[in-house]
Amino acid sequence: SATELRRCPENIAAQTAAPTVDTAPTVTPKLIVAQRKFNRWYVYFKGVAPKDNVGCGCKTAKSAMRYMHLLKARYGATISQNIYERLQFEAQREG
Repeated sequence: SATELRRCPENIAAQTAAPTVDTAPTVTPKLIVAQRKFNRWYVYFKGVAPKDNVGCGCKTAKSAMRYMHLLKARYGATISQNIYERLQFEAQREG
């Protein structure tokens, strides 16, 4: 049971042990940007090679915002704030 697990000396040692420090280099989060091309909003990672990029041509500003959130959830990337605000403005204009 759970109480037996708590009394186990190995578990007590594991709980009190100092947290391990990850020495791997921290990967800077990718920046998600969007650009209007051929009557579409093209959402992609800024500064990533085309073969490693996950771009998408979205028909509306609202769908581009949705795709940005999907990329953020999936890859832990950050959304460009000024581009996101521009998309919000365009989405309101579209109705």
